[in-house]
Order: sequence, then structure tokens, then C-alpha cells
Amino acid sequence: MEIIRTESDFDRIAQLETPDLMGISFKCLCGRKHEVPIRVLRMGESVLDEVYSVAISLGLSGSGLLIHDKIIEGKAIKVFEKLKKNGMKLERKAVGDGRTPPQPEISEAENLAKEIGNPDYLISFGSGVISDFVKFAANSLDVPYFLIGSAPSMNGYTSSMAALSEKGIKKTLLVKPADAVFGDTDIFADSPLNMVLAGLGDIISKSVCNADWKLSNLVKGTYFCPIAFRITDKAEPGYLGAAEEIGKKTPSGIHALTDGIMRSGLSMTVIGESTPSSGAEHLLSHYWDLKSYLGKSNKKLHGEQVGVATLIVLRLYDYVMNYPIKKKISLRSLKNKYPERPEIEKDLTELFDHYAPIIGEIFFGSKYVPWDEKTREIEMIMDMWDDMCSELEPYVRPYDPVKEAMVRAGAPYTYAHLEKTRDEAIETVLKARYIRGRYTILDLAADLGILESAVEKILE
Repeated sequence: MEIIRTESDFDRIAQLETPDLMGISFKCLCGRKHEVPIRVLRMGESVLDEVYSVAISLGLSGSGLLIHDKIIEGKAIKVFEKLKKNGMKLERKAVGDGRTPPQPEISEAENLAKEIGNPDYLISFGSGVISDFVKFAANSLDVPYFLIGSAPSMNGYTSSMAALSEKGIKKTLLVKPADAVFGDTDIFADSPLNMVLAGLGDIISKSVCNADWKLSNLVKGTYFCPIAFRITDKAEPGYLGAAEEIGKKTPSGIHALTDGIMRSGLSMTVIGESTPSSGAEHLLSHYWDLKSYLGKSNKKLHGEQVGVATLIVLRLYDYVMNYPIKKKISLRSLKNKYPERPEIEKDLTELFDHYAPIIGEIFFGSKYVPWDEKTREIEMIMDMWDDMCSELEPYVRPYDPVKEAMVRAGAPYTYAHLEKTRDEAIETVLKARYIRGRYTILDLAADLGILESAVEKILE
């Protein structure tokens, strides 16, 4: 295990090419040990041909099971036949009804783990939900597994997380990451355009989510390490600069996008939690998901929602960081507006119906504090305001270049592109902080009493 003693050592690791990050282990300047247990990452043209040789090199033997969504059965059969032709002993299992994607529920992942018997290893061919199902099943059965991406639509291939829901409430489960990951750019380029653009939307969020992580560190004293940001930061110029090519699905565009999603996933794996790649922008997306479960909103692809939400949150950061806090905010006025618990409980019931008790448990258990305690926190925020903004600034990207990249790619970039009304968007920004325990810019704006004025401005 390497020991990082200087900033130059730190930067050298962050600047490693993406496949070279596999298997690294080091003691960081933050005091923790970081590692990437994934043994092999292959990205590029025709890397599907390398699956069997990688399996041999890693000592996989016996009979495996290829799992895929029935919706892409035609593509999955081609992958299955190629792997068998190359020498792999495999069976195949399709998941779902072939008409609508499987719901990312923990109960569905548990059922899959029970149904598949005792394979010696698993291989996933799919994107978000199927990858998370296979992660969960492989960890439950304690067998090795490979992930073969079917579309560059999300960043989870290289992450040590499975994003699944329990009765509609999104949970991020820590799992053992894949033994090997394959991002075949030929396959990715053949995926639907909306899934390609969803991948761009998912990694665009890295322009803001590390700021939320740093904000939580400054206000709540939670753990923070900049290595995750440094890892994703290396890829950002590539995919922002290639936005138009990504929209055209050219080889150079798909390569830049693939590198971006793989590094984004690794930023979570190296830290061991999802915070480096999930902040307020993901809360907005999760809020829309939850509303869709209640039949009160339509649901789009995760990355499409995250991309639009990122632009909203970037504008919120700009509003808050440039607000004259010390001139316009007084503790007396904040105290008069500070909600009591019964008031919030009523709000939760109106918003979330039968999910309200679960949401309340999350919010009251991790965020809500009595006014006396909140007073001390706000006083601290106001005292260190200038320093706090200076520390956050490196992690917040300017709004215009990010929006321009989304426009050049042809990706959704406003709430209207998600078929949301302005009222729906306003409600989401005001209420999404309820649904997760993570402290974000939404909470800071609410604590300072400026979230309502901000949302009127940023959602003009």
C-alpha cells in the first residue's frame, strides 16, 4: 500500500489514466486508506472480445450466468453468443416483461438472487437497474461478477454502490464492486440517444455535487476528501469539450463520455460512499422519482433529470454565495419563521401521503434540530461566511459552460424538457431536502431563510 505524503503524490494518483486506477491502494493525506478493488477496466472499441481472456486471467472458472433486461434481449443474445463462442460456459436469464424496465426495488433484487441458483459467477449486460440487480445478487451469493455496459447512461458501472429503492424510497447500498468492468464503445454508440444524453446529464452533476459534500464538511463537520473531486476533475474538460460529439454519438464523443462515467463511478468507490457524486441535484431527481411513485409526476431517465437539476443547483449556488448574508439576515426574523415539528409533519403528509412516516424518520433523525441548536449553527455560518464561500468556490463550476455543453449535445436542460411545470419545479426545489439526510445547498438556503426568494429568481 502506497502512502501519500505530499500534494504532488496526491495529484499524481488523481491524474492516473482511468484503467490504471484499478487495484490502487493508498494511505491518503486525509488520514484514511483508499482503494479500488476492481481488478480490470476495459474501455474502447471491441472490448467485448476481451471478456473471456480477462476471465481466464482473473481465475474465473465453472459456469456463469448472464443477466439482462428482456427489453434488450436481441442485443443480449448477440453478446451471449459471442462470449460462448470465445469459450465461456454460460447460461442466460432475462429480467422483466420486455415492455417496461424493471423497477429498481430491493425486493426485486432479492427475488432475483433467490431465483438464479448457484452460478460460479455472474455477468451483467445492461445499464443502471440491471447492473444494480447483479451487484446485489453477486454480493448476496458471494460470487465474483463482471459488468458489461449496454449504454453509457449512468456512472454506476465502476461504483461500489447499488442504488435501489425500498418501497419507493431511494437507498444507496454499499456493495463489493465488480471484478471487471467493460465499456465497449461500439455497443455504447449503438444505444439510444436519450440514454447517451442521460449519461452526460449524470456526470455533469460533478460540477456541483462535491461542493455539497464540502459544504456538509464545513457546516456539519462530516468527512471530506478532495481525491474524489480530483479524479473526476481530470475527465471534465474532455466530456464538456466533446458535448456536440457526444450528441452525435461519434467515436471521440462516446470515448470522452465513457471515460467520464467510469471516473465518476470510481470517485464513489475510492471513498466508499456516494457523496462525491450525489448532492442536491440528485435530491431533486429522487423527489421527481418519488412523486412518480405517487402518481403525481412523470418520470424521465435518471441522468436526464440529474442534468436539468444540476443546472438548477448551480444557479442556486450562485444566488446564495452572492447574497448579502450579513446585511440582510437576522436571527430574530429567522426564529419567527423557523418551523415547529408538527408543521413539518403536516407538510410531509400533504406531500408524500403514505411515504410521510418514512420521510419524517429520515428528516427528523438526521436534519431537524431545535431552534437553540440551529441558532448556534447559523451564527457559525455567518461568522465564517467569507471563508466558507472561498472554500466552496473551487468545487462549483460556472453555470454558462455547463449549460452550453448540454445545449450543444442536444440534452434536456430545463424543467420544461422534463415535462415539468414551473410550479412543480418550485415545489421540488423547496421540498426535496426532506427526503435525504445529506446536508446540501438546499438546506443552507433554507436555514438562512432565502430558499423561497432564491427559487423565484433561479426558475424565472
